[in-house]
Amino acid sequence: MTSVMRPRGARRVRRVRGVLVALACLGALGACGDDINTSTEAVEVEVGEAFEWNSYVVDSGWKLTPIKRSAGIEEVTTPEVKGSITNKSDEERAAIFEMVFSADGEPLATLNCSAATMETDQSQQFVCPGLSATMPEDYDAVVVQEFSR
Repeated sequence: MTSVMRPRGARRVRRVRGVLVALACLGALGACGDDINTSTEAVEVEVGEAFEWNSYVVDSGWKLTPIKRSAGIEEVTTPEVKGSITNKSDEERAAIFEMVFSADGEPLATLNCSAATMETDQSQQFVCPGLSATMPEDYDAVVVQEFSR
């Protein structure tokens, strides 16, 4: 077997290049974490599909359910959303957010959502009772956003 002799500088460049590539990979992993969406910017979601927002992960299977309620002598149908949420933040906190159902950019129903305080990687049930909203019929978008008063 013949070996190829390379100038000493070429080996050093290869080693330095390898170290730089390794550092770049580590830096990228550290900067990206585990790629969980940490933003509090509004995010459009699909009913029942998993999503991430503000270092929370909502599992697939969450449901929008119509709830019939009595309002005096008439009955109204309000929306309710329930599902499972996991805290992926490094701090203990409770989930508080809004789900806005809209059609053609106009809000039809805004639901205030919450879950109990969770430690990192802990899951809880969240609920969004739409007590003051009417069940949205023909919505074309659902947006998760920060709770606002």
